[in-house]
Amino acid sequence: MEIDATLPSIGQTWLADLGPDTPLGHFTVEITFNSATSVTYLATGGTLEGQTETMDYTAVKLRDGLYAVRWTEQNGDMVTHIEDYDQGTCMASSVVRGQFVQLNGTWTRVR
Repeated sequence: MEIDATLPSIGQTWLADLGPDTPLGHFTVEITFNSATSVTYLATGGTLEGQTETMDYTAVKLRDGLYAVRWTEQNGDMVTHIEDYDQGTCMASSVVRGQFVQLNGTWTRVR
């Protein structure tokens, strides 16, 4: 495991489509990796649609192509993504408004 890893997605935007059957509706989010420490998300579907924020993140390389990425949003929501760049999948474990939410879906580069 590589602590403080550099993601292969720096300078890119990826779409997490976490499916239609979530507590947030059909939740989709674009995630842009601005640098090795800064990320911006834009909720593009679901009850959080239109919400956007830029914050610091940390990343751990679990194996080639598989990373755990963590950040805390300004409102206190905590997010951990398991991003599999080889398989095109994403798992998000989050505390959203005090409720634990775990979501699984696809992980696709959009730009």
